[in-house]
Amino acid sequence: MNITINKNIKALRRGKNLTQEQLAQKLNISPQAVSKWETGTTLPDISLLPSISVVLGVTIDELFTMTDEARFERIDNMLYDVRRLSDTEFKQCEFFLIEKYNNDITRPKAALMLAQLYNKRADEYHNLASPLARRALLDNPDSKDAHNALFDSEGGAYQDWNFVNHFKLIAFYKNFLKLHPDNFTAYLWLSDLLIADKRCNEAREVAKKLKELKDSYHYELLMSNIAGAQGNEDEAQEWLERMLKRPESWEIYFAYANEMAKKCRYDKALEYFEKERPLRKYPRFVDTEEAMAQIYEIRGEYQKAIEMQMEILNIMKSDWKELEGEGIDSHLREIERLKHLMK
Repeated sequence: MNITINKNIKALRRGKNLTQEQLAQKLNISPQAVSKWETGTTLPDISLLPSISVVLGVTIDELFTMTDEARFERIDNMLYDVRRLSDTEFKQCEFFLIEKYNNDITRPKAALMLAQLYNKRADEYHNLASPLARRALLDNPDSKDAHNALFDSEGGAYQDWNFVNHFKLIAFYKNFLKLHPDNFTAYLWLSDLLIADKRCNEAREVAKKLKELKDSYHYELLMSNIAGAQGNEDEAQEWLERMLKRPESWEIYFAYANEMAKKCRYDKALEYFEKERPLRKYPRFVDTEEAMAQIYEIRGEYQKAIEMQMEILNIMKSDWKELEGEGIDSHLREIERLKHLMK
């Protein structure tokens, strides 16, 4: 069965004033199963269709629709909730998205989702390559090719300028901003690229444009990063202190903590991550807890890293209603990995 009925089930359930738990109870299945149907992560087993239609008061044929929006939504859920797409799932998604890419109306959404689909497939293959490259290097410690394979699969830090510079991407963003000169977010992406390549004079011009468009903490943060890229650490810290004088916000505390972590000032980073946590609004993102977990692991404090991973799971369940899927499973795997390190 390759037709998603998630939207119909959700709409019909609500029309019957049933909760997911009540529908699950009537079908003798778990509430999580109903949740995964409605988010489009999975489809109901064909044997359940007669029971579903009876409970929801429709015919089996009426359960099915094949709207483009439903297909887009299902693919979007699969991109984030499924750890590894099967070849069949990938091809089905690709075929549909290519078809919609060739339609002027649906091209913008299809182009983005095709890019996300291909990036996901690339990540999947990198995850497969990583343990093999590690094994190859352990078997042959002098193999340069094994080192390269490991760096390629895990995003290693190459020092060859001609390999790691971003001149093509910088050129794209500069041309993009000629077409969209008031796009604040694009200037942020461009500034990161320029600073990474130490093209600091160009980055200063971007900083000026940012401040003209919007007076925000991004200006001090960008100026700090430029100073740091030029080796002026005292000036970089002065800009961060200016940033802290702005009205209190979670974004400023997170940015400051992030900079402290980049400088390996882990105590200070943890201090400001903790200050940031109570300021976040619902639904909360988990970037802070992920960063804190990494710091604790770097310092060998594995139990605290586990506690951060557990907090991530709590936030995913309470704020995002995530009960199953890769968003949960990835952190469960991290907890097991950390427990292994403690042995």
